[in-house]
Amino acid sequence: MEPPKSLWIEELSWPEVGRAIAGGYRRLLLCAASTEQHGPHLAENTDELFGRLLCGALARRLGGTLIGPVLRPGLSAHHMRHPGSFTLREETFRLLIEDCVDSGLAHGFAEIVLLASHGTNFAPLERLAEELAAKKGAKIVCGMKLSDFMDLYSEGERMFGLEKGACGGHACCFETSVMLRYFPQYVQMDRAERGYMEGNTPEFAKNLFANGMMGVSPCGIIGDARCASAEMGEAFFELFCRRAVDCVRAALGEEEENAGGV
Repeated sequence: MEPPKSLWIEELSWPEVGRAIAGGYRRLLLCAASTEQHGPHLAENTDELFGRLLCGALARRLGGTLIGPVLRPGLSAHHMRHPGSFTLREETFRLLIEDCVDSGLAHGFAEIVLLASHGTNFAPLERLAEELAAKKGAKIVCGMKLSDFMDLYSEGERMFGLEKGACGGHACCFETSVMLRYFPQYVQMDRAERGYMEGNTPEFAKNLFANGMMGVSPCGIIGDARCASAEMGEAFFELFCRRAVDCVRAALGEEEENAGGV
């Protein structure tokens, strides 16, 4: 059977989706993103775009995988003092994910992989994957943990000899570089700034959730966006994809695979 013309369900007709599932495309990716501030230099669709980019690369590398809609907004209450951010209550977030999982199961997907492209979505998504797997009697896993993301940011700093904290995790050198490489129309580098650089300490987390991002970094950046480049963005994303494939395979109980292009 020929592969579907797109791995994105929203780009296929219902007969095409049905044929793909019947032909072996029985794994579904669902990514929980956000619509929130990303500093003065990046658009508020940054997590959505990164989620789309990551899902596309993952689906191609994993094989037998279709992609559901990138879900947003996410859990972004700590960004609400910056204009334009949207957030969900955790109850709403959980119901949204469960309803999308139920939709996938109803169509015959045998495996559902939940992903996050926004930091605060990770912990609830991990808990929910475990709960839904037990509740539905289905293979439902969370593809990556927040710690996987943070490890990759640190690895990116080492790769390019960057100042510690430059890839801090939000609108930073890492995210800005990826956006420069793949979505440059949403980047205004003349507005890039240096933000909070002191690392993800317990004091930082406490302040972040007590006072919001505005109380930690008024510009909305965790890291330094000024050193970003498209060249680093390509390397960062390849690094990310390799780790993401390994994490998903491990979550599914499959053998890790550390090779392959974007």
